[in-house]
Amino acid sequence: MTVTTANPADVYAEATQALISAGRTMFTRIGYRQTRFAAMAEAAGLPEDFARELLPDKAAVLSALIVRTVKVAGILGPAVDEGIDDDLPTRLARTYLALWEPNEEDSPMIELYRVALADKEASAVLRETVAKALNSQVDQKLAGPDAQLRTALFGAQLGGVAFARHLARVDSVASADLETVIQTIAPGLRQTLLGDDGPQ
Repeated sequence: MTVTTANPADVYAEATQALISAGRTMFTRIGYRQTRFAAMAEAAGLPEDFARELLPDKAAVLSALIVRTVKVAGILGPAVDEGIDDDLPTRLARTYLALWEPNEEDSPMIELYRVALADKEASAVLRETVAKALNSQVDQKLAGPDAQLRTALFGAQLGGVAFARHLARVDSVASADLETVIQTIAPGLRQTLLGDDGPQ
């Protein structure tokens, strides 16, 4: 890693980004299971002890990569800020699914999910990281004691659609216009997220 600033906070930020970038390269090239933390630190140009101060293990590196790639909280936040109304599930779906659409062959989302799907631990890290970000934005503003469950199931539905459209390449789903897909699944998403007592 080449340090471009003497500011300690910036040094830590640059080193963290270098470690995450090294993790992304190794996860995609050799897989999550085969990747060793020490090798990631070396690839990032960092002493292993210092690298572990930044991110303690490879699960933390993957989680940080997911946050950097998906940026769920930051991206979905504006959709939530518009209010808890009948259109919220559609706004969230449109925002999330659009992440998968441009430059599909080089999509970092698809790359990320392929890494996760190839390993049980990586899949768990992906689910937990996305769910935590989504829940922090949405379920705290929903009514009812089952808000966290409804938010998690809502996220699972969106993930399933993205999987069918871009990874499994189910013909009818993959070939459909994105807005058509969103409008078709909207009633089910609305029922899951808002329930029978949601805004009308």
